[in-house]
Amino acid sequence: MAATLGFVTEKQQRLVCNAVEVRIVDSLRNTFIFGNNIRNLLQQKGINLIGKSFGEIDLHSLESLITSYAPVEKAEVYKTSDGKIVIEVMQRNPILRIIDISNQSYYIDDNGYFMKLSGNYASYVIIANGYIHAGVPIDNKINVLSLEEKAQGKRIILAELYKMAKFILNNKFWNAQIQQIYVDASGDFELIPRVGSHVIVFGDCNDCEEKFSNLMSLYKNGLSVTGWNKYETINLKYKGQVICTKRE
Repeated sequence: MAATLGFVTEKQQRLVCNAVEVRIVDSLRNTFIFGNNIRNLLQQKGINLIGKSFGEIDLHSLESLITSYAPVEKAEVYKTSDGKIVIEVMQRNPILRIIDISNQSYYIDDNGYFMKLSGNYASYVIIANGYIHAGVPIDNKINVLSLEEKAQGKRIILAELYKMAKFILNNKFWNAQIQQIYVDASGDFELIPRVGSHVIVFGDCNDCEEKFSNLMSLYKNGLSVTGWNKYETINLKYKGQVICTKRE
């Protein structure tokens, strides 16, 4: 068996690459990456796989190069018995788009990593804008939660926005209702809903679940009776309280 496996491996190593196939495995979810983007990346790095023997091709190096491309979350590269190199790519999944105080725009993905915008595609996710300071380079290797860990208790707005976006995304109702988060000069979050002309003053991200639960109670027991446009603001920032300001 060992001899047979060794023979098969040696035979495969002598195979010559005759084609490169790129598969974007989650293309129905996002379209940040096309096959040509990966081919162009290889070309820019002077990598031409066609005509090379499999023994000359370092799959691990190719995977490392491809995952360094900002929209890529994971890449797997393998050889086939008919001489192909197959590159399978999984894209990052953004859940929040930031427009910071300097008008710089970028995404944060579902794992909390920065993600630059793509010229290929815009993802329709919650937008956060206002008094947001990044304070670090927008690098896909930086996680916003790591910024919070290093801050030693200091408030990190980006980390809070990410946590709130995750909470909203994981709740079917709030994911459909909340379209924008505005950060005011004092650092309070103001939520802009899709239904109703009110502004939700949320405060910080502390007690997030409780605040949304209080808001849901108001929606079910108050606005469903009085109407969705009666109030100008709904203030949730004070623990255990919901303060509504009537429209003039």
